[in-house]
Amino acid sequence: MFDVITGRRNFARILGGMAGVVVVGGGAAAAVGAVQKNLDDERTKFKTLPWPYAKLDLDRVAMRAFDGYRKAGCMYGVFEPMVGSTAERLGPTYQSFPHEVMAFGTEGIAGWATVCGALSGAAAAFHMLSKEPGPLVDALFGWYQEQPLPNVQLASMKPVAQTVAGSPLCHVSIAHWCQSTGKKAQDPARIERCAALVVSVARRATELLNTQLAGRPLPVMNAQGPAATCSGCHEKGGAVEDAVGKLDCQSCHFHLTADEHPKT
Repeated sequence: MFDVITGRRNFARILGGMAGVVVVGGGAAAAVGAVQKNLDDERTKFKTLPWPYAKLDLDRVAMRAFDGYRKAGCMYGVFEPMVGSTAERLGPTYQSFPHEVMAFGTEGIAGWATVCGALSGAAAAFHMLSKEPGPLVDALFGWYQEQPLPNVQLASMKPVAQTVAGSPLCHVSIAHWCQSTGKKAQDPARIERCAALVVSVARRATELLNTQLAGRPLPVMNAQGPAATCSGCHEKGGAVEDAVGKLDCQSCHFHLTADEHPKT
């Protein structure tokens, strides 16, 4: 015959066990909720620009840039070492960013030879990693068009001739190098030159970010020379006012001499 007392005790024991499951389940749900909240917070931070930036090692960025150029071209080669290195420090959510999207900037955007891909990659990285990207862009672009480049030589790179681009445009930069060296644009030496240029730009861009992070003044782009003279007429407030820009006008409009230029 069924023992009522024993049965009641077993029933009570079962209820107690079920209560324990409920308690454990509640704790697990709370833990899952906390994890989900952390993930949501992380995603919110990931979507918020700029990302938190900490000083990067210039030489490590330079070496990573060389590998990046060989993988996906000039824009990726500068962007990925800067943003990718930062993402590794910030965690898995940040590391999910698809850096390969920056491959579009190769050779001045899909071969159109407009803005140098290395500069485009750096400008994109500045906007992801700095609250004030504008002065960084000005400092880097001014440096690029005025300095003999490339100026970084890794052990894994072949030595290449330096030239002054005179412009942030891919077409002008390559043309000046070809004219100076006597090489063709499709010569393997030009490919080596662009690889070295990517390394130089990535290192300099990171140096500028580190400078800004430390609160030190950034170099000011040189506003003297032909560009300043042209802007008096061609930019805002001028007699013609048909242009905007900061680059040296004569890098493209070199054919205009003082005698040939229309008088206003």
